[in-house]
Amino acid sequence: MNPDSRHRLGLLAVATLSLFGALFARLWFLQIVEGDSFEAQAATNNREVVITPAPRGRILDRNGVPLVDNRESIVVGIAKQDFEELSDGKQDALVDRLAQALSFGKPVPEQITAEDIRKKLDDPRFTKFRPIPIAEDLTPEEEIYFAEQADRYPTVSVEHTTVREYPYGSLAAHVLGYVGPLNDDQWQELSKDNDSKKPYVQTDEIGRAGVEAQYESYLRGTPGQRVYEVDRTGTIVRELEKERVEPKPGDDVYLSLDVKVQYKAEEALQAQLLQRFQGRPGHEAGALVVLDPTTSQVRAMASYPTYDPSELVGGIPCPVWRDLQGLPREGPCGDDMTAEIAQRKADGDPVTPKLLNRAIRGEYFPASTFKLASGYAAIKAGIRTPETTIQDPGYERLCEGDGKGCLKRNAEDAVHGSVALAKALTVSSDVYFYKVGRQFWEQREQLGETAFQDAVKDLGYGELTGIDLPGELKGQIPTPASELELALALYRADPGAYDNDEAVARDQGRWNTGFSADIAIGQKLVVTPLQSANAYAALSNGGTLRQPTVIEKITGYRSATAIHYRPDLDERVIRQIDFKDARDDFLHGFQGVVDPTGQIDRGTAVTTFTGFPFDRMPLAGKTGTAQNGKDPTTNRERPDTSVFVGFTLGGPSSWVATATLEYSGSGGSAAAPAVRMVLQSIADGSLDAFTIPTGGSIDAESAAADAADIGTSTTD
Repeated sequence: MNPDSRHRLGLLAVATLSLFGALFARLWFLQIVEGDSFEAQAATNNREVVITPAPRGRILDRNGVPLVDNRESIVVGIAKQDFEELSDGKQDALVDRLAQALSFGKPVPEQITAEDIRKKLDDPRFTKFRPIPIAEDLTPEEEIYFAEQADRYPTVSVEHTTVREYPYGSLAAHVLGYVGPLNDDQWQELSKDNDSKKPYVQTDEIGRAGVEAQYESYLRGTPGQRVYEVDRTGTIVRELEKERVEPKPGDDVYLSLDVKVQYKAEEALQAQLLQRFQGRPGHEAGALVVLDPTTSQVRAMASYPTYDPSELVGGIPCPVWRDLQGLPREGPCGDDMTAEIAQRKADGDPVTPKLLNRAIRGEYFPASTFKLASGYAAIKAGIRTPETTIQDPGYERLCEGDGKGCLKRNAEDAVHGSVALAKALTVSSDVYFYKVGRQFWEQREQLGETAFQDAVKDLGYGELTGIDLPGELKGQIPTPASELELALALYRADPGAYDNDEAVARDQGRWNTGFSADIAIGQKLVVTPLQSANAYAALSNGGTLRQPTVIEKITGYRSATAIHYRPDLDERVIRQIDFKDARDDFLHGFQGVVDPTGQIDRGTAVTTFTGFPFDRMPLAGKTGTAQNGKDPTTNRERPDTSVFVGFTLGGPSSWVATATLEYSGSGGSAAAPAVRMVLQSIADGSLDAFTIPTGGSIDAESAAADAADIGTSTTD
């Protein structure tokens, strides 16, 4: 090695030793001299736990068809902590620029303003440790734009998240329910006792109705978490990655619904309402329920008008909220909207809200479909046997003179002659049941003042069915005590309506024979469509009244065999009902309503069911025509509400279906055709080959045209 090379190596060695010496000196200084200082500084840092949301479980029909799923959404957000470090001028410029970019090319209702963004940034519900969501459902092109223009949008991030998706649109909306952001009251309640396994944060969504709310604890996923070390100013120092927990999706909920039957139920309901409301649209409303009578599992539950749950994801904007209340989308919300609804009611033009599940919350006069309950009460009390015969001249006189309610008549003054239980049901003899109600009241000393009401409750009327859906109403079976209480409450609210005399109110609230007679034919009391379906299910299955359910099973996410819950149907038995020796007469009488085979009298829905394949599906049923009194704004009689219940008599499968169509005419003219449309698709096998249209859209006009050959009847 020459002298120059040795010299250069020597210099390199000296330099290297010098560098290592400096490094060791610095390490000694940091650890020995400044060590206590850094240890104290680290001790002042805090841990911040940030909850990361988990996907909700899916909702599927009994055959595994997804009714509610999750889809990916592209969300743009702002990292608030970084945003606050910008100068005021840069913040304003960024907000304006972002609002313009998110609104470009969109209609006014969908545009996002700078004020909208500021409100979200100032919303205390959002943590500053996660980007605050500003807009969702960006297009891929918009995502690319923000990626390419990142330098123009500091603190803005774009990420992918999951939101609820409804493959069939509004189909089964009232059963499925919807999700929405926690409101302040819900958050305050949850924060008092937050679930440690599935903790909520204030910006979470929660089930707000239907199955989404009822089975929230299963559908809600288990959130994950990220743990950050932050300094005294709240600035993130680092993530403690070892403490990261990934989110876990919620459970899948399988419903007892059959999506094809559900579609046919909604199609039939809408088609028949369209037929009845031609020329006066806007107030069509009703419900149709289909049960398996052997289990009381719901196969379909339709309510109309309906709504699209996808419009409610992430919150309900004012135009959508107005639409849900039955108002035009254009207009104010809040107190102004409440006043608008009140004014429309005062003008005789009431709104028709869409969120109301009329199958469990619609309270209607059951009309003649209630004759099952009246007949059962008479048999139970011993005032009738199946063979007891009365004469029906077409009317029943309850009092002398021409006073209101003294003379009760059959529909269209029909004379039925000699009538026993089965015939009374087939021809819908009001006189037979007027006499039942009258006899209960006249024998109240022996039977008890509420013997009739107590008996009909055996069938579930006047009580909650116990279905696993929130918000069910129990209807009302009036009694002498409740009528008097109502009259006195009205008197206290408006004494002038009773000449300022409590005695007048008491007299008007006094029970009389006419009340009992009217209740026996299904007037002056209200029930839900589900209650009616369940009562007939008890007759159909031999006398077992059950709590209906919409659940088939609950499993792990995308794991149909990992069953976490399945309802014990035996535990859902409410009571056994003894129809004594009258059950065959009930079945025979109800069969005659729809099927003329072997009947000596023509039933009230025979015309409607002419041509029905009874050989494949033996069927029985009952029509009902509910009077709605006078419209106080016009003093004219309102149109009747159409009611029908149909149920199978043996055959390869068991079904009960009931329809209630508001202000649509007689039971045989609207409700019975709707039920026929559903059951015939099952009986003739066409349901098996049926494919639901893309998006679950229903063409009510075409369905009505296809059902135009179904006959109707107007007597009941």
